Amino acid sequence: MEHLVTLGNTGNEINGINAHFFVAGKAVPQGSLKFINGHAIHMRANDLAVWRATIANCARHAQVSKAEEGVEINVTFHMARPKTVKRKEPHKRPDIDKLARAVLDALTGVAYNDDEQVVKLTASKEYSDIEGAWIKITDRAKLSRSISNTQILDDYFNTYTD
Repeated sequence: MEHLVTLGNTGNEINGINAHFFVAGKAVPQGSLKFINGHAIHMRANDLAVWRATIANCARHAQVSKAEEGVEINVTFHMARPKTVKRKEPHKRPDIDKLARAVLDALTGVAYNDDEQVVKLTASKEYSDIEGAWIKITDRAKLSRSISNTQILDDYFNTYTD
């Protein structure tokens, strides 16, 4: 499995970014239940389990630290363009909300304790030669601390540079 991640301190702590990584593979939506004999069964349960495990493993490989407070998730799904399709955007299935749900559930227990901690979600789909998803996780607590520290430094330098 190939992981495209940035390891080490690249200044991400300053802007609150907990992790930014690419998960290669065909994105699988979470949803689409079918009822058989009174039991709800996910139509692509095996594919979904593999996709969610791949996301969680990539997050661990990117050394994601678990947030205790609110987080922002930004995810861009890269979809293969069918050969006969000429449109610029993938405004067809799978639904973006179901794709995002799979990502949020996969990151539960890795990037945060529960997906209720997600206070902002930005998701998009685009055509690409390589299928997968770019995921950026921002810890709101780290972001607010870095903004506070920046304000303190600004005040300090403004006081002593006049």
